[in-house]
Amino acid sequence: MRRALLVPVAAVLLLAGCSVSPFNGLTDDQRTELRDGASEYQQLVLADLYVDEAEYRQSVDDWHGCVGAAGAEASPIAHNGNQLSFDYSIEAPNDTELAAIQTVADACLPEYSDAIGRVWVSQGTQLG
Repeated sequence: MRRALLVPVAAVLLLAGCSVSPFNGLTDDQRTELRDGASEYQQLVLADLYVDEAEYRQSVDDWHGCVGAAGAEASPIAHNGNQLSFDYSIEAPNDTELAAIQTVADACLPEYSDAIGRVWVSQGTQLG
């Protein structure tokens, strides 16, 4: 059985947040660019160029669910400062199946949460 432990996905969101200044660090033009380059799912959330807490939590929940549906073992979602995070691992009988699961799991972030997470971080909003 092959096992790959992936980098915690919190690092992905934190790195995304590092490219912007905290609290309203993105202009409307930058938010529009993020929205327009995102998946249809994220475009709907970012239609108003703002992410409220319920939208942010739902995007992380959907990302988490996608990773699990891909065949990875996702940890529970944790609250880290003003962000939500989780990590995941993959077990597969061989490298080919491991790579296949990882490819699908890796596609979950840009589908459900990348742009939303960047806008959330830039707002500097605290989780309730």
